[in-house]
Amino acid sequence: MTNNTASGAPLKKSRWVSPFTKVFRDSFEAIATNLTPPGAERGQRVYVVTEWVISISLVMYALFAPHSIAITQSSYLIGLTAWGVQLVAIRKLPFKRSPVDIALFGFFACCVVSSFLSYDLLVSTKGLKSPAFFLAFYFVSNRVRSLRFASFLGLALIVSCLVNVGYSAVTLGIGRGLRIDAVRPESPFNDESIKAGDVILEADDQVVNSQQDLVRIIESQRGRMRIKVGRKEAIAETSIPRQTIREATGVGFDRLGITTSPGRNFRIMGFYSHYETYAEVLQLIAALAVGMLISVPNKRAGAAMLLSVAIPLLAVTLILTSTRAALAGLGVAVFVMALASSRRRVVVAAIASILVVLPLAVLALEHARGISVFDPDEGSTAYRLEVWREAFGIIKDNPLIGIGKGSEAKLKRSLGLYDEGRLPPGHFHSTPVQIAVWWGLLGLIFYCAFMTILVIETWRLIRRVKSEGRWQLSGIALGGLGAVLAFNVSSLAHFNFGDGEVVMVFWLLTGLVFAVRRIASEAQGGARSEGTEAPSSADSSRRSQLQEQAAVSGSSVRAARAKQN
Repeated sequence: MTNNTASGAPLKKSRWVSPFTKVFRDSFEAIATNLTPPGAERGQRVYVVTEWVISISLVMYALFAPHSIAITQSSYLIGLTAWGVQLVAIRKLPFKRSPVDIALFGFFACCVVSSFLSYDLLVSTKGLKSPAFFLAFYFVSNRVRSLRFASFLGLALIVSCLVNVGYSAVTLGIGRGLRIDAVRPESPFNDESIKAGDVILEADDQVVNSQQDLVRIIESQRGRMRIKVGRKEAIAETSIPRQTIREATGVGFDRLGITTSPGRNFRIMGFYSHYETYAEVLQLIAALAVGMLISVPNKRAGAAMLLSVAIPLLAVTLILTSTRAALAGLGVAVFVMALASSRRRVVVAAIASILVVLPLAVLALEHARGISVFDPDEGSTAYRLEVWREAFGIIKDNPLIGIGKGSEAKLKRSLGLYDEGRLPPGHFHSTPVQIAVWWGLLGLIFYCAFMTILVIETWRLIRRVKSEGRWQLSGIALGGLGAVLAFNVSSLAHFNFGDGEVVMVFWLLTGLVFAVRRIASEAQGGARSEGTEAPSSADSSRRSQLQEQAAVSGSSVRAARAKQN
């Protein structure tokens, strides 16, 4: 039996590692870097278990933030509970103050005071759980311990979001509803309430996605068939006698006298129930992806290739939501991030990208919604202008602490809100306006202070870590700056701070920024301490040499005196 060796040394077989195995191994190593040893503290077993629970809950938080608010908040609450158990076990509170503490806790204090002085005490106090999720910011910023784990969470958030991007593409390909392309003169659908270009969404409260669905619904019941039709953004309802359909010539779908195709002119919403929520989440994650791509030094690296694919997909999906405020927010964020990078090539690329994408976004918006970028007579714009006018009256009458969350439902008749009831009730479609109405101008001051401090501290962090070789620091800082700017720009026309799905992503990204800010400060502090130890050791050696020389000279003097005697 021959031995396949060279010079007596056995050949090593190269083992092929599958991509899934490599991803799993890298993910496990990234999580392991976030675990800190218990040391000589009490409760070591509890400490180790809670460390794993906290790290895994952070991963679940990042993975499900683009999809499910229930799993996202549950993961956060499990991690927060484990952190509390750990602090009780080790009996230490290793907290460090941050520049946003006063503004953030001051804002929540305003929410509490306003709720207990509200016009509707029960509704307002129940509504405190929404602003109380600001603790997620502290959970993320304190419990992300390593830079590798922080970048892993950021990339996990981006990759996870691509799942609902793919789902949106599938739903767009399948279509939603039946679009009426043509109506024959003898058709039972030849009615003034139904026109070519309309999309049949429902019939008798049942979803219609194919011709077979519509025929089945027609044959299953009697009487008039109620139809819900979509026309651009408007939803209309009409009805058609089934007897007229049955008496029409033809068989099956042909007797309806209409030509249809799958309806694809709708605003996609991912796994969410509303397109504006999806657009707000997309702009935050896209801002993070752009910031990280700007910072990657080697554009041929795996992370850069992944981000280069993800960013166009996220941008196209955001355009298909046809949400003006989110598109404007991302555009502003990309431009400011390019300026913050202080690289001329990046600024030119950002301006060119905006100039290319902007006309496409405007065309998609006009095609999907049939409106211009700003039209004061358009439905959603006119609604906002009306409710903002009413909100300013409420703020004038309750300037300091507001009326309390949810109290507008109780006061809408007495105050004549929503155009004396002619408009559908809702909220005030602007985060600053909504905060001033609910929690007063004092709460708005603390909120604006918090956002201002976030921008300033993130900008300083970008300047501070620019000279360091770790691109993850500047990448997360740039992405966080873009996310904060995009969030605030779109908040002028959306109440995104009250949207749980959006605000959980916002707390995750801002918490990551302050986590890497803490990591960078600790690294610089360690470098300074090492620098101060070196001179001190040199001084001690110099002092010892002087002492030795003094001892030698002293002994020689004593020897000379003894010889003289």
